[in-house]
Amino acid sequence: MLTALDHGTPDRVPLFAFSVDPKFIRALGKGDPLDAFDALGLDAIPLRAQNWCQGVPLLATLSGEVPEEECTAGGVFGGWNGVDEFGRMWRRGSYVGGTLKDWDDVDRCIPPLRLEERTPPAAVERVKARFPDRAYVLNFHSGPFGLTIESMGFETFCEALYRKRDLVAEVIRRRADWFIAVARHVVALGADFVVMGDDVAFKGATFVSPNDFRELVLPHYRRIVESLRVPVVWHSDGFIEPLLDMAVEAGFRGIHAMEPPAGNDMGRIKRRYGRELVLLGNVDCVEVLTGTDLARVRADVDRCMIQAKAGGGYMLASSNSLHAGCTVEAVSEMYRYGAEAGRY
Repeated sequence: MLTALDHGTPDRVPLFAFSVDPKFIRALGKGDPLDAFDALGLDAIPLRAQNWCQGVPLLATLSGEVPEEECTAGGVFGGWNGVDEFGRMWRRGSYVGGTLKDWDDVDRCIPPLRLEERTPPAAVERVKARFPDRAYVLNFHSGPFGLTIESMGFETFCEALYRKRDLVAEVIRRRADWFIAVARHVVALGADFVVMGDDVAFKGATFVSPNDFRELVLPHYRRIVESLRVPVVWHSDGFIEPLLDMAVEAGFRGIHAMEPPAGNDMGRIKRRYGRELVLLGNVDCVEVLTGTDLARVRADVDRCMIQAKAGGGYMLASSNSLHAGCTVEAVSEMYRYGAEAGRY
């Protein structure tokens, strides 16, 4: 894992996952995330940083009985209702809007750090004792830009971008400060690298223009990278190719996950950025991993290897997350075959 992060060529392509739906934890680990990660053969074990919605944690479905009707969106947000600590509104596990509308709302929507509650040191020590030969990663989908949009809601954000630009800039700045503090805590406990989840794009287009992104977001991405003493990888949904020059400028070590249906081409990205960015992805989780055609899974793994394996600096993963629509059979085969096809 660390060799790949250094743009080197390891003995085989490492196996990585960013977000794992509870269905896989139940099916492969009988409710224990560590057992599920081990069953998948992941080469980086995630260290958690918890978030809450009115006291209900992420992955509440693994620690308590959450009625099925409270899990309409499935996934890690099952049981979330009301307003979370970032100011996002949830209804029965689905995101429905934001509550940050003006300056008076900012303090309420920047959570207290609660560092040892988010990532308890004892829990990290248990992971390290069980997996002494794995890498440790903070997969943290709380980047400053995406959270700013979600906490405001898209309509309010778009209007504020023109009418209250200083408000948008300040919220992004404070969220970056918050992310740095939480990530530093987990790095101090032993994380070898950080994957910052920050969604910035739709299918086929970015949320804001590259010029707006350069002004509002790039300086804070650079601050995040410079503030952490371990490599930082950037995860985003959507079509991110127009922003990859800025990913290099920010100092990110790599990118995840380059969704093919959104318009990204990993082969093209490898040719242009392969010396500067480690690539993590990009098995299709929209069509391929949602079925049970294992030959199709192997063919897509082969595509990924052809596009990105040469010269190292590549990790196999899905093109987004291991979401509820993916099948256990397809995901298990992706990693099993990936360990075989990824040998150098």
